[in-house]
Amino acid sequence: MDCNETRRWLHGYLDGELGLAQTLDVERHLEACGECAQARDSHRALHTSIAAADLKYRCPGSLRTKIEIAVRREAGPTQIRPRFHRRWFAIAAGLLFALGASWFAGRWQSHSTIHEGLAQEVVASHVRSLLADHLTDVASSDRHTVKPWFSGKLDFAPIVIDYGSVGFPLAGGRLDYLDHRPVVALVYHRRKHAINLFLWPATQTVESAPQLESIQGYQLVHWTEADTNYWAISDLNAGELREFVECVRHEGHEIEKDRKGS
Repeated sequence: MDCNETRRWLHGYLDGELGLAQTLDVERHLEACGECAQARDSHRALHTSIAAADLKYRCPGSLRTKIEIAVRREAGPTQIRPRFHRRWFAIAAGLLFALGASWFAGRWQSHSTIHEGLAQEVVASHVRSLLADHLTDVASSDRHTVKPWFSGKLDFAPIVIDYGSVGFPLAGGRLDYLDHRPVVALVYHRRKHAINLFLWPATQTVESAPQLESIQGYQLVHWTEADTNYWAISDLNAGELREFVECVRHEGHEIEKDRKGS
């Protein structure tokens, strides 16, 4: 892939809209080309600025007053005003309802698109770690070795636990990049299968139950808990990945109870 082709696919890459093969091709070129990498960083900064900007628009309270004035103006003489008032107000209400439904549908579509794009990013990161034989930056089953390794590299402190006693031993961890920010990737094993557990602070405090989906032959589970986003991915079967997720959630609950108790 040359520079022109990379620049053409750059926006789709940053939005998580490319397929796995295209994503890997773009990333290989970005690793070798400083100019394209600089263009990527500039576009990413622009994306971040737009996402952080307050671009929402709230209709002013005077809108209802203007509608009522327009309705009364169109109603005509006093003796027929009630009939026309009801008619025009119904039309106005219908228009407002349609606008509200359109806005809600747009918001839902946007949320769905963002989730799908992030799921593709998770798959690409998981596959890249396997292809490049780069599962870990720090290889250890000792959480007291893995957790301190992230100190100073992130703006949050990850929870690191070894689940070896229940069949999911910790193999280590690494830094990764998802959702336009650095994230933690903890690596676990189940027999010969690798599990990547990605986690980073959630932008919203609303918790969500684990959701299982299958993409390109991989099982993914996503949930939000204790102000943290979690994504677990592996080629394990769905039942075993769910078992792993329940281990993570159980230990997380115990830590949260201890924290509140203290």
